[in-house]
Amino acid sequence: MMTLNANLDRYFKPISSNLKIVFGGSKSNYKNVVNNSNLREVKNNAVNYGFELRSGFRGIFNYHIGSKWNYNEIETTIKNSYTDNVSFLDLSFVFNKNVNFQLQTERYYFGNLDSNSNKYYFMDLEGRYTVKENKLTFSISGNNLFNTEVFRSYNISDISTSRTEYRLQPRYVLLKMEFRF
Repeated sequence: MMTLNANLDRYFKPISSNLKIVFGGSKSNYKNVVNNSNLREVKNNAVNYGFELRSGFRGIFNYHIGSKWNYNEIETTIKNSYTDNVSFLDLSFVFNKNVNFQLQTERYYFGNLDSNSNKYYFMDLEGRYTVKENKLTFSISGNNLFNTEVFRSYNISDISTSRTEYRLQPRYVLLKMEFRF
């Protein structure tokens, strides 16, 4: 078995942002017996790589964007490979100490699923207005704004394929008032 991981983390002053690059991989080779079969060789290769860019602006706006890819290859008597991807974009608006707004988005892509169910999109938002600190706050939050109903993922190994399916709470928007006395 062999594993390699590398990270690069660097702040760029001209754009007031931090760049993070990640790279990793693993390789394994072993033999096993399944259901009274002959001894068989199993080769597994995995590579992951990605980036993140996070701003550090002093103004009202900041962002955090990134993407990560995972490539997996499993070979026994057959060979199976796929690439998964997760990407995100988070936006933050702090207008002043009393008003702020956050938006979070995510995209999932699963390379081993059929094209009808291999992409998932999510968006959440939250806005807060503080009338009087530690006394009265109004907020609005919305979750699953793209109204994704089901989230499926697969895990493939040398001896099995498993599917996990989550039914998700439908889109909702919540208005909230916090009052302390």
